[in-house]
Amino acid sequence: MNIPDRIYAQYRDKPKAVAWYAIARAFGGSIEAAAQAVRKSYDIDTAVGEQLNVIGRIVVAPRSFVGAMPMNPGLFDLTDGDEFGDDEAMFSALTIDQDGQLSDDLYRLVIKAKIVKNNGDATIENILDGMNFLLPKANVLRVTDGEDMSFSIEFYGQITNLERFALLNAGLVPKPQAVRFNGFLEGFDMVEFGDADAEFGDEDAEFVGYIGD
Repeated sequence: MNIPDRIYAQYRDKPKAVAWYAIARAFGGSIEAAAQAVRKSYDIDTAVGEQLNVIGRIVVAPRSFVGAMPMNPGLFDLTDGDEFGDDEAMFSALTIDQDGQLSDDLYRLVIKAKIVKNNGDATIENILDGMNFLLPKANVLRVTDGEDMSFSIEFYGQITNLERFALLNAGLVPKPQAVRFNGFLEGFDMVEFGDADAEFGDEDAEFVGYIGD
């Protein structure tokens, strides 16, 4: 039903009356647009730049970081000018600290991981739910308890190189305090023995390739 249908017949041809009755609908549309903008502004998958920074501040996950950078000093006995009278001596490995900023893609994973950690209790079920949230295209199958205050994660499916890097380097995996994360086993091209095309007498066994760390 449009605006004129809601107005008394004697006012339907009066432009000012029609405009006055349309005020509520116009304001309602503006309020809806503003509400949609606010809702979408906190969409981690679409936010960029400063929008991500705002979300990061809310969940207490800063974009900046300080990382160690290895230095490669020359050996004393090199033939190109580093000799100082001792053929066996060499400089020890050095590192320096350097600050930087996370890219938007990596920062999104960090924010999601922080949300999982902020709202989880680090049980096995919570770890599985958190990993499925972080890696939506992967199927996290199990958490393996190392029985020495450590655990590893096994999953199947496709993940990006960035997600794989983040799992190992950005501390994204939710875990209890004082428990060590040993790494992950990424399975691919699984062929179960019980498949119609690949039966070998054991319906429970399976072949699988894996990437692990």
